[in-house]
Amino acid sequence: MSRGAFFAAMVVLLSAATGAARAGGALGDFDSNGFVDARDFAAFPACLAASGAGAPAVTTACRDAFDFDGDGRVALDDYAVYQRVHGLHTPFPLRDYSGQPIALDSTAPYSGRHTCGGCHDIDEVTNGFLFQMGRTDVARNLIMQTDYFGDGRYWISSPGRYGTWGQSFVYQLAAKENATASAIDQGTFAWVRDCSGCHPGGGAGEFDRDGRRLYDEAAGTFGFQALGKTLADALLDGDYTDINYATGAVRLAPWDVTGLSGPDCLYCHRRERATPVRRESRMEPVAATRTDRGGADFGWRRSVLAAGDRLVDGSVATVPAFASAGSAGQGWFSQLEPTASPPVLQLDYSQGIADGSLLDGGGLALFRPASLVRPPRDQACVGCHPLATVTGTVWFDERDVMYRALNHLNDADPENDIPPQRSTACNTCHPGGLHHNFAKGNSPQIQFRNELDYVNLRSCRSCHLEDSPTRHPDAPPVPGITLIHLAGAGDKGPFVSMSCQACHIPRALTAGVLFRDITIPGAVGTTAQYYSADPLDPADADKSTWYPALVWKTDSDGVERLFPMSMWINIYWGDWDTNGTPGVLADDVIAPLIAWRVAQVVGPTPLPVVTDDNGDGQLEINRPEEMRAYFEVLKHADGYGQPVATRPVLVKGVRVWYADPDAPDGVASFDHRGTGIPITAYPYLWGMDHNVLAAGEGWGAGYPPDCGVCHRHDGLSPVFDRRILVDPYGLDGMPVYETVRAMTGVALP
Repeated sequence: MSRGAFFAAMVVLLSAATGAARAGGALGDFDSNGFVDARDFAAFPACLAASGAGAPAVTTACRDAFDFDGDGRVALDDYAVYQRVHGLHTPFPLRDYSGQPIALDSTAPYSGRHTCGGCHDIDEVTNGFLFQMGRTDVARNLIMQTDYFGDGRYWISSPGRYGTWGQSFVYQLAAKENATASAIDQGTFAWVRDCSGCHPGGGAGEFDRDGRRLYDEAAGTFGFQALGKTLADALLDGDYTDINYATGAVRLAPWDVTGLSGPDCLYCHRRERATPVRRESRMEPVAATRTDRGGADFGWRRSVLAAGDRLVDGSVATVPAFASAGSAGQGWFSQLEPTASPPVLQLDYSQGIADGSLLDGGGLALFRPASLVRPPRDQACVGCHPLATVTGTVWFDERDVMYRALNHLNDADPENDIPPQRSTACNTCHPGGLHHNFAKGNSPQIQFRNELDYVNLRSCRSCHLEDSPTRHPDAPPVPGITLIHLAGAGDKGPFVSMSCQACHIPRALTAGVLFRDITIPGAVGTTAQYYSADPLDPADADKSTWYPALVWKTDSDGVERLFPMSMWINIYWGDWDTNGTPGVLADDVIAPLIAWRVAQVVGPTPLPVVTDDNGDGQLEINRPEEMRAYFEVLKHADGYGQPVATRPVLVKGVRVWYADPDAPDGVASFDHRGTGIPITAYPYLWGMDHNVLAAGEGWGAGYPPDCGVCHRHDGLSPVFDRRILVDPYGLDGMPVYETVRAMTGVALP
């Protein structure tokens, strides 16, 4: 066979293999997978050889894909154009969960795994920590296990958000295997339904802790069946059980009804995002009331997930909520009523045609490449990182010098300004890649993928220090003329105790949440209630700002330094196990009580003995008689006959309160810090690294600097004597504070 005949035969084979997929194809995209990639590049020589000098292209497929100048043949001048489009998206078809292209009149949910996985390594992408949330390590190994840290906290099953427990989450993820229903709180199904509005799918939304698909739609089987488990087994399996928080009844998690929450690539890579809506609760339902349908909204996705197996369409037919959340989040629906009974979602891809995100590819729903963005824009980040809500920091705000500088707002040329809707400043410091393990700092709270801490992160030190190999050429050099930068001695160099942020983020720019009290349903405390613009007097009437705590944390160079953080106070009921060694606290465990079990013995409202002692309009449990009443009730049995607690305690900030018949009021307490008891979690720490202020607004600003803001010992240093809340209501109902100096142990000269 001649070389030309060989290439002609290759063209015929390639054409046959891609014939059905040609609908919606575009120039350069020979296999019509929506991306001009290496596979198309490999097909070009065959089409070029078959076409020949002056001859027409041998097949329509070749001509459709590679005849860029429209002269009816494939030639070298087409190749020159082709090289410039290699690596670009073309209009590509949305695909459903079975991998089939979606018709415009279809109501099938789009699948990111099948839509994008044809070109991209979707398994590599979805092993990124945002998808796995602690479920796997960098090498894709499943790492979850009971008592993950080996310190007695059996309710912790991973180092990430899927498997940890903290004040902001209320629920505990159920263990994989449970002896009784009394041990079950939030199963994986409920985690997806209640807590994964900020989870881009994949990971626990698709696979169980054995690595099997939670439900195989084609086979109609659950993952546990492949392991030979029975229904009774599944009801005690944290991946396949769903518990009713009101009654404690368990049922088989209806993955067959909701479908799976697959990776939603457009969750971050959609260009026209709606402005994120600020909400106190991330679970608040959001109806489709906006007239601007040109973008995506995180609230739509959350609302659909929250509907679980109750979701129906306009004709009251069941809609798979988890599978549909991605389509709903893009605005491809004509009806969304999350508060209706039952909740309603009517998928409608014609809405994508109307808002310009989709194109009509001969009846198929094609995604418009102009609606894709890489890297993701800041609006995709703040939807899941609502800085103001949890930390008191802001973004899209010119007071932050980083936001201002990275969006060219410092110069006199308004033409180069980057508006909020196009800002990609987040990715400047937190770049990513195909692996989707975006550059990150570290956290004293969440301990997953720690080997990636500071890897490729553009930190303060890496950009500004003159000896840094990655110093940014436009970053002001440090040390500068300000003497405080030169403080320090020995081989640690400058900034021995203080991080850059400790001085350049002296205060918050907006209010934030300070605690959620699990003992009183719905109880919340805010910074405006407990802090003020006077760091030495939290009761001052000026609430225009507030001052965060300083906490020791490992910096990017491996040195422990003080960082500004918002410290959330934990208030919850626990069960104190002395581990057979009364009087020795180091081996004790205080397990948080499961909320539905507490509700079963306490009832839907607080006990009558509870009063509002501080007059803020919110009940609190702080007096001995209130604690004693709860300690007795919490010993009662739940609906399965199991005592809710054997030795109930109240964990409130830094102290553990317990019944003591020898104490004057029948109640005693101890400070758990330094005892060795692994309290979960005090405090819950939220880093405040993003509202960097200019040098003139930092601590000690000026030349010569005001050294007295730190170096004074009369109790009036705004840095080290500032008051930090450790208990929102003591025995008298009044807040309890400690100074930064007392909390950190810093004794400056």
